[in-house]
Amino acid sequence: MFKWLRKKIRMGNRGVASIEFALVFPFLALVLVGLFDVSNLIFCNNKMNRTAQDISNVVTRGNLTKPQLDSILQASVLMAQPFDFTSSGNVIVTSVAKLSDNQPPQVMWQDSYPGGTGASQINLGSLPGDLVLNTGQTVIFTEVFFTYSPLIPGYVIQSNQTQVYALAAAVPRQGQMTSLPTS
Repeated sequence: MFKWLRKKIRMGNRGVASIEFALVFPFLALVLVGLFDVSNLIFCNNKMNRTAQDISNVVTRGNLTKPQLDSILQASVLMAQPFDFTSSGNVIVTSVAKLSDNQPPQVMWQDSYPGGTGASQINLGSLPGDLVLNTGQTVIFTEVFFTYSPLIPGYVIQSNQTQVYALAAAVPRQGQMTSLPTS
């Protein structure tokens, strides 16, 4: 007797999945965009750390001239890909040495490329990692700065731009590297 009513109720379920998907999709899209932003920031941080380590490794292999160092620093743009390092990044290489017992460590030379965001954070009063130099020791610090802009500013990452900072330190393998010859 009520077969037609039961049949009508069963037929009334058509389109429910479409409505549920339409209700859930905006939230799902926001979650996916948030995951993309967070994972891209983590990838950017890892890429800048690797860039700092690679530049520090190459610089400390032997005595360099200023043009050779400039070429290495220009390669940082390629090392930092897929991020736009030319407009949003900066790499600074600093040579710090302690020449005598009665003097504190000194900056011997410093070079940067492309000269954009960030100024050196090397403090000679307290070197990074509480590093203590003995007389005659030199250390090369490589700092990488990058301004990361999220896909949707303020959604997951609270600011429009996030400063990514990476630091690598290495001891010169040949010589002291206390000077940077011009040629």
